[in-house]
Amino acid sequence: MTAGLIIYLFATPALPRDAFAKRESAIIDKSAWRSIAALLLLFPPVSLFWATYEQQGNTIVLWADKFTDRHFFGGEIPVTWFQAFNPFMIFAFTPFIIAFWRWQGRREPSTVSKMAIGLLLNALAYMILVAAAWIGDGGKSSWLWLFTYFVVITVGELYVSPTSLSLVTKVAPASLLSMMMGVWLATSFIGNFLAGYLGTFWSALSQAAFFLMLATISAAAGLTIVLLNLKLRAVLQD
Repeated sequence: MTAGLIIYLFATPALPRDAFAKRESAIIDKSAWRSIAALLLLFPPVSLFWATYEQQGNTIVLWADKFTDRHFFGGEIPVTWFQAFNPFMIFAFTPFIIAFWRWQGRREPSTVSKMAIGLLLNALAYMILVAAAWIGDGGKSSWLWLFTYFVVITVGELYVSPTSLSLVTKVAPASLLSMMMGVWLATSFIGNFLAGYLGTFWSALSQAAFFLMLATISAAAGLTIVLLNLKLRAVLQD
């Protein structure tokens, strides 16, 4: 972080003028209230994203421990290593995702559309585990299923997390930006709280049914964002 800050300070003169600097802090008018309301409507589906995504540190650990065949070239992959997959993939995938968005040019999805795509990718990740559980039929499935899950869910996160924070900076009124950013970060708090609640169903359902529940929740949240985008496109322009 210190190295990053030093690089940023040295590079500041070469950076283009921040569009945010052009915004004036004005009285909260009707348009500003519509922007705030639009962000608040996106709050629940994004919270549901974190509720399902954060199973990585909860039920996914149990899946890796008890239902994953971790044998690899005569050894066994430690359960704890699976917790390192996602952070490493975020680091590795980010440049390629950004390059992909730039390559899309005018076809690049809007920020809100990216959020919806991220939630649908999150749902797809859990459908991969549904398939793994169904094929395993109560036994152990190859670790490659879990590896593929982490690949897909990481891409989904990159479509949701940084883009949603960017949306807040673009849409929220300048005078309330700090407060709205704090409110938005509460999606992670609510999501982690719900993640614990959803985890209680692990013992009550079969593994396939549990993962299907998570996929359904995430897909429903993604479709909700699609519908909200249709109604709020003018307000959430980015």
